[in-house]
Amino acid sequence: MARFLPVGKGVKGPAGFMLAAIPALGAVLTGLAITGSLVGRMARDHPLATYGAFGLAVLAIFAGAVAAFALDDGSTEERAAVYSGLALIATSLLFGVYAGVQTWGDRAQPSIMLTPKAGKTVAVTVRGTGLRSSDHIVVEVEQLIRKPNDSGRLTWTPGQPLYGASLGPDDDGRIQYTVDIPVPAGDYDDLGARAWVGDEPRPCYARGNTTGCVRVHVPRPQERPQLAVSWETFVRAPRLLVHLTAKNLPQRPSRSMTLRVYGIAADQTRRNLAEWSLAPNADGEFDRRLAVVVGHAFADVCVVASTSTRGPECPAPAEDGTVWSQLAVPVV
Repeated sequence: MARFLPVGKGVKGPAGFMLAAIPALGAVLTGLAITGSLVGRMARDHPLATYGAFGLAVLAIFAGAVAAFALDDGSTEERAAVYSGLALIATSLLFGVYAGVQTWGDRAQPSIMLTPKAGKTVAVTVRGTGLRSSDHIVVEVEQLIRKPNDSGRLTWTPGQPLYGASLGPDDDGRIQYTVDIPVPAGDYDDLGARAWVGDEPRPCYARGNTTGCVRVHVPRPQERPQLAVSWETFVRAPRLLVHLTAKNLPQRPSRSMTLRVYGIAADQTRRNLAEWSLAPNADGEFDRRLAVVVGHAFADVCVVASTSTRGPECPAPAEDGTVWSQLAVPVV
């Protein structure tokens, strides 16, 4: 009998038997504790069952100590304490096994991160653990457009989808995946990304960033027009070469570019030599090269480009969307 009673050695029979059961309970809980920090996850994900397992184990020890040292051998009170302690041990084991099995079966939510990179790309990183072989993480990246909702409050509304994927886990039930996504031009400055397992969740961008849902701001400030002019003089009549560029122009409402070339005579009279109304490409950018034959009738030329007015003067007042340049006509 003594080899079965490492704790109850030297105490009375029934109570000693119950105290001998305490190491078995401790061995079970210790085995759970050393299995991948399971007890910490049990306490986090299933607190009631975990606290019940350890709390009942403490009560069982207390009941065994009372039966062994405070009650008469063979008395009714001793038997009641022993039976109560054994019931506490069994219940503690049930709670512990239940919490451990439930924790082993828990599925952690995936995490996702967006990182703006140099150029027009963002890096999307998805991580997931504890996945079953049949699980898949669904990933979506989309434009976010700031619009008022039904109550008039500004919120983020999903726009054009940019990327989608369904990712499976490796042999250890983990996923770690990174991909670079080009950011197309458009009237938006935010991107949203979601990752989930199972049924599609509700959009979460309006409530801030959560696990499995992230919103990132991609600033793309509008660039003022860039105007470069030069002369081509190896021809019979001087010819003006114009290079006009601009980036990140809004598409809603569409913003056109007005380009004018004026010839200025020696008596300061002006003549409109050429005029264009140009539209940006699908990426909201200009990159145009134009040529204008000026001839020898003018002393100077003035070139003006503007996205803020359709009838710009040259020289033009200081405006965010207007640039100009005045040059003397070369003598050939």
